[in-house]
Amino acid sequence: MCDTLVATPAATLHNEMILAKNSDREPNEAQNITFVPAARHPRGSILRCTYIEIPQAEQTYACLLSRPFWMWGAEMGVNEKGLAIGNEAVFTKEHYGKTGLTGMDLLRLALERASTARGAIALISELLEIYGQGGNCGYESSLFYHNSFLIADPEEAFILETAGKHWVAKKVITTASISNCLTIGEDYIMSSPGIEAYARNRRYTKKNIQMNFARDFSDFLFTHFAKGKIRQACSASLLAIGQKKVTSKLMFSLLRNHNMPEPFVPGIAPMERICLHAGGLISTQTTGSMVAVLRKKMPPLVYYTGTSAPCLSFFKPHIISEGQKKISTDEFAHQLEDGSLDIYGSASGVYDPRTLWWKGEEIHRRVIMNYPALSADWQSERDALEDEMISEVEEDLRAGTTKVLAKSCRKFQERFIARHASVAEEIKIKSARSKPTVPSWYRLYWKRMNRKASFQ
Repeated sequence: MCDTLVATPAATLHNEMILAKNSDREPNEAQNITFVPAARHPRGSILRCTYIEIPQAEQTYACLLSRPFWMWGAEMGVNEKGLAIGNEAVFTKEHYGKTGLTGMDLLRLALERASTARGAIALISELLEIYGQGGNCGYESSLFYHNSFLIADPEEAFILETAGKHWVAKKVITTASISNCLTIGEDYIMSSPGIEAYARNRRYTKKNIQMNFARDFSDFLFTHFAKGKIRQACSASLLAIGQKKVTSKLMFSLLRNHNMPEPFVPGIAPMERICLHAGGLISTQTTGSMVAVLRKKMPPLVYYTGTSAPCLSFFKPHIISEGQKKISTDEFAHQLEDGSLDIYGSASGVYDPRTLWWKGEEIHRRVIMNYPALSADWQSERDALEDEMISEVEEDLRAGTTKVLAKSCRKFQERFIARHASVAEEIKIKSARSKPTVPSWYRLYWKRMNRKASFQ
C-alpha cells in the first residue's frame, strides 16, 4: 500500500510545489532508483511494458524513477520538465483486467511523454481507453487493483482516480493526500465521457442523485483492510499546518510518521502507519520514498531514499535536466538492456550487499528487533546531516545556480552513502549485544522473510 502527499506554492514556505510519496510493497520486493535518458525513437518502434506492448513515442523525456525491480513501470518519479507523479492502489467495483497497463506503467509512460500535469491526465486517460489497466501487481502474492494518482508540475497539481477505464480528476488548491482509497466525491472537474450515465446503469448511483465517485465506485471490503482511509486522514491532518509553512523537511518527517506515540513499537496495527514496517497477516512495508521540489525555470530537485523504511534512511538529493542523457554514478550503478540505469545498483528479491537497497536492509532488519535502543542516536545524527544538506542544496535551487546545485547534490549523495555503510556496520555490532524487544511471532515473521532473501 502507499501514501502520496502534495503541497502547492500557495501552501509552501518558498512558493514551490512539493510532492512526496512512500511506496509500500512486499518486504523482499526491492525498489531501484532508475535513470531513463532522454531519447528519440524510430518511427513505428514498439515498447514492451510490464505485460503488454504498445507503440513507442518518437520522443521521450529524461526521468528519474523509483521502480520495483521486476516491473517496467515505476511507483513514483520526476521528469526533466518538472512533472512529478505518485500512484496508489485503489479497490473498486469494476472488473480487474488479467492483463493491460499497470498503474506503474501508466505513471512511467506519463513521465516519459508528458510535460505538464494536465498533459499527464490527458495521456493516462487516453491510454486507459485504448489498453485498459490490469495485470498482477503482486511480487510473491497475487494482487490486482485499479489506481489513483497525484500529479504535479511547478504550477498545478491534480488528483486523478480511476475504476477500470473510468476516471475523475480534481485540482489541488493548497494541500492534499491520497492513499489506498478513493477520495473524490462530487467535486471532480474532469471525468471520462459518460461516467455518470454508466454509474446509474450499473446501479452504483441511484436515480436523481449526483454521482459521488468515492461512494459509488469503492469496493468496501478491500478498501477497509487496506487501511487507506486511516492513513489518508492522518497525512491530511499533518499537512494542514497553515498556509506558507510546508517545506521539504516537513515532508521528510511526514513520510517518517508512524501514526502512534514514539518510541515506535513494530508490529502493532502495521497497516495504519504512514512509514510502514511489515509484520502480520496483512502487511506490506515502505520500500522506497521520494520528495520532489518543483520550481519554475529550474530543474526539479528530487530526494530519494533508495532504501526501505524512511525513518531509518537518508533522503539523497538529485536533479534532472532537460534533454539529459547521462547521470553521475558510483560503484553501485548498473546499466540495463533498454539503456536506462539503476544508479544505486539493480537490487532484486535476494540479498546483495553490492546494492544500496540491500545495504539499507542491513540497518532496517536489525533495528526493528529493538527499535528504541538502536534507532535514536542514528536518527539524531541523520537529521542534523539532512538539515545541512537542505540548507545548501535548496539555497542553490532558489538562487538558480544549476551547475552548483548539481555539484552539491553529488557531494551529499556520496557523503550519505559512505555514512550509511558505516552505520550498517555499527548497527550490526550493537544489535548482536541488544536483546530483541518485539514479540516472538514478529521475530519469526522476519526470520522467514530473511530466509527467503538469503539475508543473515
